[in-house]
Amino acid sequence: MDSNSAATSHGARHPAAEPDGEQIFSWIRDLTAFSGRGTQTLDDHRSVDYLLGKFTAFGLTDVQVQEADSLHWYASRSELSLGGTPIPHSPVVFSFDSGNGPFATDKGNGRFSTGPDGITADIIDVGEGRDCDFAAADVEGRIVLFNLRFILPRRALLDAGKFVYDPNGTVDPSALDTANPYLSTFEDVVERAITQGAAGFVAVLVDYFESHDIRTEYKPDVTIPGLWVTKTAGARIRALAAQGVTVATLRLEGERTATPARTVIGYLPGVSSDTIMIQSHHDSAWEGGVEDASGTAEVLALAHYYSRIPQEQRPKTLMFVLMDSHWTGYQAHKRFVDTFITAPDLPRRIVANVTLEHIAKQAEVGPGGVLQVFDRPEYRGIFENVSPALKTTIDEAVAAHGLERTVRLDADELVPLMGELPTDADLVFEAGVPTISLISGPLYLYDRADTLDKVHKPDLAPVACAFIDIVNRLAATPSDRIGN
Repeated sequence: MDSNSAATSHGARHPAAEPDGEQIFSWIRDLTAFSGRGTQTLDDHRSVDYLLGKFTAFGLTDVQVQEADSLHWYASRSELSLGGTPIPHSPVVFSFDSGNGPFATDKGNGRFSTGPDGITADIIDVGEGRDCDFAAADVEGRIVLFNLRFILPRRALLDAGKFVYDPNGTVDPSALDTANPYLSTFEDVVERAITQGAAGFVAVLVDYFESHDIRTEYKPDVTIPGLWVTKTAGARIRALAAQGVTVATLRLEGERTATPARTVIGYLPGVSSDTIMIQSHHDSAWEGGVEDASGTAEVLALAHYYSRIPQEQRPKTLMFVLMDSHWTGYQAHKRFVDTFITAPDLPRRIVANVTLEHIAKQAEVGPGGVLQVFDRPEYRGIFENVSPALKTTIDEAVAAHGLERTVRLDADELVPLMGELPTDADLVFEAGVPTISLISGPLYLYDRADTLDKVHKPDLAPVACAFIDIVNRLAATPSDRIGN
């Protein structure tokens, strides 16, 4: 079944050609040239201007940019040494910054600094950072060293799958315990450190490859300075401490600046004003080939495809949304929900959400901590809370277009356990919109290593075609029968 044959089962044959993988990849390449897109690069309009140009060229209507107040965090200087020995590291973004600390203003602007000499204090190792580890240590006024653990292994998602498509039996049992950085012990450990009066912290990336260039999503209320170090650097610190070298100097200074997040929106009107929202986020921490130039390019592919189909052959209106502030607190997402979903008397009613993120190659920690990247897709999940008929549509589309290593997951079952939907669609889902959300979580997702070569290029067109099948079925389904 291809996307055109799927269309014929719900009406006249669509004249549009299927998405082209090379074209999709060209859009990814263009976006990766805007490194640190969105709120990561202060007052940078390049990616937004690019996306506005694409939406306009495709003939979308009511093309607009919605702004929301967000934050830009920048470290101008960071240092870490133990007994005069420099330790390679990176700053923990949004550490030393609660958003309402002494260096912040009502608008969120302000400098932060550990002072001209930094913080010099004993470093104290709390291991895994559990309650019992802190109970055995006096951390007040000291710099806490702890192992950061990633806590969502692939095994958990595969075990939770309602449908797993792996026709060639590619699941490697040795890779099932690899966990991505999305969920970790960070918040629990840092909260303990702050509560017990630590002066700062050093997080050892023990489950990571040999890189400290990690930039995770915004974490609130991290009021003390923090740094990332690799597993090797953590071992070096511990070896020095075992020799009696325990006095560390930590320095962190920079600026937190209020800045607008910019969401790009455009429409393709249909026969009905009931609307299917197709979403990703355009901002990135680094070059962001996978996160999320790949997801943004998939949204562009669907916008391009449906723009060539006459309005009378689009049963529902299509709304294409490329969010900002994914890394800085989701303020753009919150404003979008307030404006387009929960506000009364809206001219268009969003009846379904499709979110596309991360067309990625699989990666593992190799010998010596080297990042090993494989020319096959990273395991990916499709989180959904739609009707049984639409669940079947998802499974059929995945199989028809060969999306190997794909798992369908029941969002209504998993969100109470995880605390949130682990995708860009979370706030839309929480607002009650039935959601189908594709995502993968490769190990390098938050790292400088997320470059153009990490995109799994052979999947670009098949993913777009599979989701054309899914959107076609959503469009043909009565709106009140989309959800569970």
